[in-house]
Amino acid sequence: MAIRGHVDTMEGSYLTGWATSVPDTGNCAISVTDQEGKLLAKGRASRHRPDLATLGLGRTTFGYRIAVPLSEEPRLLRVLGNGEELVGSPVAVGPGLFDGLFSLEGDQLVGWVSERAPAKQAPFITVRNQAGQEVARGQSVFEAQPADPLFAPARFRLTLDADCFGAGEMLLEVAANGQTIGRTSCNLSLRAFLETITPTRMVGWVLSPDVPKRIFALDVYRNGILEETDHCDLERTDVQAHFPDCPTPGFDISLDPLQQAADQPVSLTLRFAGGKRDLFDGPYLLAGRPAAVAALQRAAHLAHAGLPGIGAGERALLTAALQEFLAKMRAQDGLVLDRQPSPLPAPGGGKRVAIVMPIYRGVEVTQACIESVLAHRQAATDLLVLINDASPDAAMAPMLAGYAGLPNVVLLENGENLGFVGSVNRGLALVKGSDVLLLNSDTVMFAGGLDEMLRVAAADPAIGTVTAMSSNATIFSYPSAELREPALADISWPELAALALAENAGRCVDVPTGHGFCMLIKAEVMARIGALDEAFGRGYGEENDFCARAAALGYRNVAAGGVIVEHKESISFGNERASLVAQNQPRLNALYPEYTPLIMAFEDRDGLRQLRWALDRARLARARAQGARFALVTSNALEGGTPKAIRDIEREVGYGGATRLSLSVTESGLVELSCATPLLCAHFNKDEAAELFALLDVADPGLVLAHQLLGFPASVIAGLRDWLGTRHSLYWAHDFYALCPRVTMIDAIGRFCGGADATTCGRCVEMGGAHETSVLNELSPAEHRALFDSLLAKFTHVIAPSENAVFYLRKVFAQIKFNVLPHPESPAGAAPAARAGNDTEIVMLGAIGPHKGSDKLLEITRRARLTHPRLSFRVIGYTNIDQALRAVGNVTITGKYTPEELPELLAQTKGRLALFLPAWPETYSYTLSELVKHGFIPLAPDIGAPADRIRKAGFGVVFPFPADAAAVLALIDEIAAGTVSPVREGALPEAFFSKPEDLERLDRIVLNQPRENVKAAPKPAKTKTPSPA
Repeated sequence: MAIRGHVDTMEGSYLTGWATSVPDTGNCAISVTDQEGKLLAKGRASRHRPDLATLGLGRTTFGYRIAVPLSEEPRLLRVLGNGEELVGSPVAVGPGLFDGLFSLEGDQLVGWVSERAPAKQAPFITVRNQAGQEVARGQSVFEAQPADPLFAPARFRLTLDADCFGAGEMLLEVAANGQTIGRTSCNLSLRAFLETITPTRMVGWVLSPDVPKRIFALDVYRNGILEETDHCDLERTDVQAHFPDCPTPGFDISLDPLQQAADQPVSLTLRFAGGKRDLFDGPYLLAGRPAAVAALQRAAHLAHAGLPGIGAGERALLTAALQEFLAKMRAQDGLVLDRQPSPLPAPGGGKRVAIVMPIYRGVEVTQACIESVLAHRQAATDLLVLINDASPDAAMAPMLAGYAGLPNVVLLENGENLGFVGSVNRGLALVKGSDVLLLNSDTVMFAGGLDEMLRVAAADPAIGTVTAMSSNATIFSYPSAELREPALADISWPELAALALAENAGRCVDVPTGHGFCMLIKAEVMARIGALDEAFGRGYGEENDFCARAAALGYRNVAAGGVIVEHKESISFGNERASLVAQNQPRLNALYPEYTPLIMAFEDRDGLRQLRWALDRARLARARAQGARFALVTSNALEGGTPKAIRDIEREVGYGGATRLSLSVTESGLVELSCATPLLCAHFNKDEAAELFALLDVADPGLVLAHQLLGFPASVIAGLRDWLGTRHSLYWAHDFYALCPRVTMIDAIGRFCGGADATTCGRCVEMGGAHETSVLNELSPAEHRALFDSLLAKFTHVIAPSENAVFYLRKVFAQIKFNVLPHPESPAGAAPAARAGNDTEIVMLGAIGPHKGSDKLLEITRRARLTHPRLSFRVIGYTNIDQALRAVGNVTITGKYTPEELPELLAQTKGRLALFLPAWPETYSYTLSELVKHGFIPLAPDIGAPADRIRKAGFGVVFPFPADAAAVLALIDEIAAGTVSPVREGALPEAFFSKPEDLERLDRIVLNQPRENVKAAPKPAKTKTPSPA
């Protein structure tokens, strides 16, 4: 037989609770003993208690109320039902331990209190709100003639302070001689209106429908000094018409004339007498016309004072706005501004910070979040507000209930789902006057994080909000805004948080908006702006709106670099996130048209990049200490053959066991250093080259492979030159950017210049500009070439993929020693011979722009339409003149394709001839490799590496450069007629690809050792494969 029961409380000398047997065999015998087992009292659990009906046991007569002896000595009482100890036992008794019961009657807290010891002196009762501020106090009083000598409590009736009215939901903790005896809540309504406010007179009314007979008193502060206290006791018939039970709520307060200059504004604050809360949307700033004009002129002076952050643009906008407002002020008699910063000291007794956590789904992640907060807050000063937003998870409410009794933990239960915004606002209403941390329930905080956020906020009065960095929080994410991983292989989030705090303590960066996953808001900002806008419904966009309103008042929104908070994101919203974003983004953009452009600009410059550097540096140092070796590979984000060359070299040769560090340039022009292990993605602008190479010094790569520097700023190119030192380094000349700012040696009038002198090159760049990706525009062509000459001289090896490329490079860089190394391409899968097919469908492959001969192709196809109607042309890819080519009538264009689609597109082709029309000397041509691998016979002009490769292989035909349309068509005729053989006897497609000796030589040059000595390199990081040309 089992016993269910509980020890509830004490009422004087009576011990109360309930007990029953399972199954129910009658009333349980209750015995009370001391710790040694001595029987002190006994009775039966047979009292009727209506509240026990909720247990659903079929009856309510199993309560007990048993008198026990009390003494001056503290001791523990054991309570047993049918010999089994009940839940809640043992019970502590002795002096200083109190019980009580109370309730609210309007604005009166009425109740009793008893001590668990012989009564001597009635205790003093205090009532505090959730912020720890005292809102009622008074002495309890013993009854003169108690009806029951064993229950002779002290009674009390306390009036709540006026600050309890209109404060919204308020949680009250009642204490006897400082020991908590219970909690309750109140929500006393307030109606008030300020009709007139001048520096010498205030008129209005104040009442509470809940306590209509209460007469309020007001304190009036002028310029921070208490000037007057008066009661709201004037008859107001107009108000009484709406509130019949409140006949005298009015006030009309006059102050003595102010003795100060007319050009000085006046601050006015109205509070309840002795209160700490500003009323009527105050404090107010009042300025007559002279004072307003003088203040505006002083502000205009600041625009020219050379203050930090005030540049030419800010100065122009500020003075223009002030001029417009000045004209407005001169046309009216002064101004009245509400919700101003308070001139009075902050009220004491409040909390250091209130942590507001709305909760909906995810019991386990929510519990982990709560535990992390409890572990890292200051329990005596930091209030945690948990808001259960009608969670559908059955286990959520019981889990949360376990935290409700902890010190400075408040649990709110929403009767229905309010959504994120509504739940947050309920919490904010509860903690007015405190700094607030909005915290999602799917986060984990770490040691020191909360303290650091508060330090950052306190460092500058202008800071309004502080957002933490995170594993997953859009622009606040680490390793980068784009890289959001649930875990990092080399370091845990607690370790990373400790690292951030050690390296970035005190550092913050201004951001265009905060992020509500973990955002600290100062109390002053809350007081001036108010709550979140509930027009944003269930959530998304509300914190951006709030931060925009804060910024409009001059407050800074910042990110704290010393704080990392793990964020699992969207646990509460789940699959609803996309629809909420779609719903609220248009509203946000309508309110703040500048919002999206500002965010995009911030993302383009990676505004938080500097906060991440210290973490990247420490993680690279840690990797080095654990034995990692690195190889630096430079490239850019352009499409073309370079990315494939890098992949092929990586596959065939690798990096000698080192991990690849990638140095590239983003579309927005930032230099990016990235790595897969450790996972990082650091960004630098052109003025941060020193910081880039400082980070590279930590990684200390022993191997450097520079594949592409187009798009890199001069500071980074010069920095690379100076940094290389004795490192084994290789430069691949994939194009002619080193000598030609336009890359291809095609000049401003469309001619191939062959590598003009620097003077002619200068005129060409003036006429047609440099390559659109080049950022070396501040350099003349001579300076451009000199920069690369000095750079190439520092590399161990300078490599070109063809002799033809070296021919042009040596025209400018005569002192540089070049190595010719064709790209490593495997012959695997190459066609055994030329493909079968007709000579009437001619193929071109790739992205055919002017440099690839699109204009020449148009000329050929037009001529063919007239003179060779049997011919058709198939472009597998696209051109810059698709419409014009299709209009000819003999051209088919497939459009862009993926690598997976290419074999099928080629298989659909009926012809066997592939036409190339480059206008510049390509240094290799993967397009040529792709076509001959499928057995197509190439026809190419005599320029660049493609012509050399075709001649060497004996597979294809080379015709004179520049291409002549008639001659090309004649060549096709001769091939079709058999008078020109396009393939030398015995020539095969595999001749275009690497041989073992080629790979052996590549190994020796790249890794500085024979192939057999090379250790297997780690698997390269997954990278985005660019769309083919």
